[in-house]
Amino acid sequence: MSSASLSLIKPDVTVEDLERLGFTDSEIFTLTALRAAYPFIEYVDTASQWRRLLFLQWRYRHGDLQRI
Repeated sequence: MSSASLSLIKPDVTVEDLERLGFTDSEIFTLTALRAAYPFIEYVDTASQWRRLLFLQWRYRHGDLQRI
């Protein structure tokens, strides 16, 4: 599979956005590492995993995630 055939996941949220939203440096590091682990849609293991990631993104955008 060539890199030209991969669909890059475009970041909608920047580190600055996360800082402004009150995420800690540790949380930002974890989220950045997670995004780096999945730079291309094709790297997501299954369709169900991809749907879960999309749902998580939707929940985040709608302020529905509670921080522990």
